[in-house]
Amino acid sequence: MSRSNGEGSVYRRQDGRWTGAAYVLTPEGTRKRKAVYGKTRKEAYDKLAALQEKSRAGIAATPGRLTVKAFLETWMRDVQEARLSPATFQTYEGYIRNHLVPVLGAKRLGQLTAADVRAFLALKAREGKSPATVKQMHAILRSALQHAMREDLVPRNVAKLVVVPTPPKQDVEPLTPDEARTLLRTAQGTSWEALWTLYVGLGLRRGEALGLRWGDIDLDNGYLNVVQSLQRSRGELRLKSPKTDTSRRRVVLPGFCIDALIRHRTSEREKLASLGLPIDQATLAFTSQAGTAIEPRNVNRAFEALLKKAKLRRVKLHDLRHTCASLLLAEGVAPRVVMELLGHSAIAVTMNTYSHVIPALQDESAKRMDALFGAENTNLRDYEFR
Repeated sequence: MSRSNGEGSVYRRQDGRWTGAAYVLTPEGTRKRKAVYGKTRKEAYDKLAALQEKSRAGIAATPGRLTVKAFLETWMRDVQEARLSPATFQTYEGYIRNHLVPVLGAKRLGQLTAADVRAFLALKAREGKSPATVKQMHAILRSALQHAMREDLVPRNVAKLVVVPTPPKQDVEPLTPDEARTLLRTAQGTSWEALWTLYVGLGLRRGEALGLRWGDIDLDNGYLNVVQSLQRSRGELRLKSPKTDTSRRRVVLPGFCIDALIRHRTSEREKLASLGLPIDQATLAFTSQAGTAIEPRNVNRAFEALLKKAKLRRVKLHDLRHTCASLLLAEGVAPRVVMELLGHSAIAVTMNTYSHVIPALQDESAKRMDALFGAENTNLRDYEFR
């Protein structure tokens, strides 16, 4: 019976031992024939199957010589790329290439120690990296080593032995209601008026708005569907499906968002028609002057210019998402509704992110209870506390 290339073979040696052999991946990324041995044919076959499975998963067959650099690159390519969003993958890859590999890459994976990891993180802190960045580097290395442990490449995850302090929580900086109104008034009549309106009115992520197609928007019934996101990855603009089920969602459109989208659709039709391009269900709702997908970084630049024109304090584009959530919570909208609007994975994410709004909600709940039970005129000074 003929064998396919790379299937390997199992045969009996003259000394009675059984041998399995196949070409597998080496730490250097090349393929080399490697043999395993067993007292029985089944033992040799099982060992060979395990060896080939590691090779197919992109794991080097000689872990004793495997470097941290070779392992991290293999882990990113064969394990993480299919799991991470393009933006997150690019972030991980940058941390690995610019920080982890220059310091730890030459070390043998099996010889990496907790002291090595601790020294690396201390070095990055001395270089001025923020506590959040240091913690992120630690998290990436810990995740990679956990995979290495599952693959029997290392006996334990040494990154887990290193404790990294939790960085101080950064408060969100939403716009106030007056500031948000000023922003949208300033945006009126501009080509991206509807884009800014959706960021403020719906709290969409940057890529979610840029990935909207006209087929995702139902202006007659007043809703839109978030089903994809536009992101730059490895030098290309790509449309990606949401990485979680909660990110894929239907959102009801407020009236002012519908009005802005109706005006925007008219201007888009005129622009695309002048370029000889059709507008149909598959056409992106927001396009560049050339009718192509919008470069996400250009949105950030345009937002900075809009803030300057509106004479507003400098905030991040993502703070418009925080603005939407904070305003809704302050108006008494249930946190569960806000969670679903934003596409958060859990209610705890919403509550922890917008904890600055909770005290005001508690004040409002106390007033409502007073109104319900007729105690709105109670004066605490009339009571003596013992």
